[in-house]
Amino acid sequence: MKRFVVYLAWAWEIVVGALLITPRGVICIACGTGLSAPGYIGRPATIVLGAGAVVLGIAGILITAVRARAVQPGAAAATAGK
Repeated sequence: MKRFVVYLAWAWEIVVGALLITPRGVICIACGTGLSAPGYIGRPATIVLGAGAVVLGIAGILITAVRARAVQPGAAAATAGK
């Protein structure tokens, strides 16, 4: 179950990054903040942050999978006898 939650967290980061890259971006629908509001960092910065989130999410999934495969119970015992 723990492994599922870890993969789900990395997948969520990929989804959030993809939402940042979309043409209209992520706009706060709860607070009604528009694109001209103070604190808006601009479209290029949003795309860079979105792409970074997608890359980190993919790297996280790959690293988690490699580590999970390396520490499987009985993996060391099975290869030690060969």
